[in-house]
Amino acid sequence: MHLLYVDESGDTGREGSQTRTFTLSGLLVHHAEWHETQASIARMRRRIHEKYGYPPQAELHASEMLGRSQEHHGTKRSQRVQSVLHAVEMIRREKRLTPLRVVVEKHPCPQDVIHAAWLALLGAASRHIASSDGHALCSAPGLAVICDDHRTAPSAAWLCEINSQLELGGLLIDEPFGRDSKQSPLLQLCDLLAYLTKQTVEPNALFKQTHAHNMLKRCEALFTERGVTITIKEEGGAFAPP
Repeated sequence: MHLLYVDESGDTGREGSQTRTFTLSGLLVHHAEWHETQASIARMRRRIHEKYGYPPQAELHASEMLGRSQEHHGTKRSQRVQSVLHAVEMIRREKRLTPLRVVVEKHPCPQDVIHAAWLALLGAASRHIASSDGHALCSAPGLAVICDDHRTAPSAAWLCEINSQLELGGLLIDEPFGRDSKQSPLLQLCDLLAYLTKQTVEPNALFKQTHAHNMLKRCEALFTERGVTITIKEEGGAFAPP
């Protein structure tokens, strides 16, 4: 069974919205490799604490880490930028993780934004699972979805429709369930990827500066090397494999 952790960036509104895109970012991991993956994340957190001072118990929350505050959890923004770079590099090296992302251009897309994003993300996850040979310890396919406290989760009605469109009945286990991202290292990494992806298409003041471009380059290199990126601009969207 695979676990899919998901977080978002942007909002799903069209009229009066301050954003023109909506992003879902996910990390897929097989349950048999979950403990090893968590241990790898814990080692990364210890390293960024030792090198850059970012506390291991503090949440990796991108908008706060890369915000205007000169001091966040006792670290300067330059230290937090290095921490983010280190975290993204850890994902790239951690082959047990498969990064997925969906970017919806809201106004050209005639579909419901969150429905379109989830349809694409779950489709990408199911294709990845179908194309893999399974795990030596457990070859039975399955997919459980974990979101940030249900904020990104599709409704039961949407999920029923998505199930029928993708034929996930034999794969998806129950409805997506929420967790507090403060207690989930994998959700925190999803937040970083969703935020950086958002900045590639709608950069804020920080990411319009040259010195911040390394974070975007690191994120793009991750998805180019072995991730899945889907961009939806119109009916049906566009699938871009790695």
